[in-house]
Amino acid sequence: MELEEMKSIWEDLSGKVENQEKIKKEELMKMTKKNYQNRLFSIYFPEILGSVICFGYAGYFIFQIGKLELPINQVLAVFNTVMMITLPTISLWTLARLNSLKITDESPSLLVEKFKKEKAFFWKFQQFNLMLSGLFVVSILPPLAELLGKKDLILEPIFWMVYVPLGLLSVYIFGRITIRKYYKSLQEAQHLIEGIA
Repeated sequence: MELEEMKSIWEDLSGKVENQEKIKKEELMKMTKKNYQNRLFSIYFPEILGSVICFGYAGYFIFQIGKLELPINQVLAVFNTVMMITLPTISLWTLARLNSLKITDESPSLLVEKFKKEKAFFWKFQQFNLMLSGLFVVSILPPLAELLGKKDLILEPIFWMVYVPLGLLSVYIFGRITIRKYYKSLQEAQHLIEGIA
């Protein structure tokens, strides 16, 4: 075999090896992107479900606000309607920002940096959202009570001693479980991205 022939065979083999490495890298990036989106879906599903419920209640309040006689309940109904539209919308928007990261196109170090920035923003908003949920639970009960024909419910001691504490306890327990689940999903997504860096 001549030197030129050996050189040609070597170049062919080198090209094939480079091609295989490129294909493996592309497959790895696709798998990472799919796994990343699966991690985010575990956050998306409860957020979408919660948003649908919030939008439903907001619609209910919009159509029922004329039936409220007490001015304070009208104000609370408007406040709660605005919260039930605004907070889920912002939450879904922050998730969409996390999901819009271009895993297959970005450089790994830039991708990690962008993810951490988006994750921090999402995380701060979720903590803010959880704090507002306590206020929401207390402020939604009076207009709901009036719409259900029990407008004097807030004057009864059982309201303040049973309903409000139960509502706040429910928000606290549900919020802790949700925050823990979101934290785990975000950590797993971050590990996936850092794995390609």
